[in-house]
Amino acid sequence: MVRANALEDNFVLYKTVDGIRSALDIVGRKGGYGVAVPVPANTWHSLRIEFKAARFGASFNGKQLFEVEDSTFTDAGMVGLWTKADSVTLFDQVTYGETK
Repeated sequence: MVRANALEDNFVLYKTVDGIRSALDIVGRKGGYGVAVPVPANTWHSLRIEFKAARFGASFNGKQLFEVEDSTFTDAGMVGLWTKADSVTLFDQVTYGETK
């Protein structure tokens, strides 16, 4: 799960296991909470996650911000959209697929 937060100006990649959400560690950095990045409110943004096996690359507005590695989920699954109650969020042109 990826979140670009206009209230906190950050971009975070999470996983949820048994109802518990936790931020994923960025490759080359242990701990922390995503990256600080301006997320202007009331404007369209592009979020992209490219994945191959256990490696995920996270991009925001065309700029790759970081990569994570996580092998919690090994089988094909579903894609979902998430928003929190303290924000108004619109989604458009949602696509997904594995990077070749």
